[in-house]
Amino acid sequence: MPTAQCRCQACGHTFVHLTFKGDDTPAVCPKCKSRDVESKADQEGFMAGPGLGSRIAEAPKGPS
Repeated sequence: MPTAQCRCQACGHTFVHLTFKGDDTPAVCPKCKSRDVESKADQEGFMAGPGLGSRIAEAPKGPS
């Protein structure tokens, strides 16, 4: 999942916000609940999860 590095302008708390395709919900600070949040796309960009890519890496190698 794509992530964004966020910094709350109200309290200075920094956190990672998950973004979903088509979801325009603004980030909310988990510490003070402020919506005054500055965010920028994370350069590494994605959180790894149990998807196809991780399953391919676990597949047995060699002839079957």
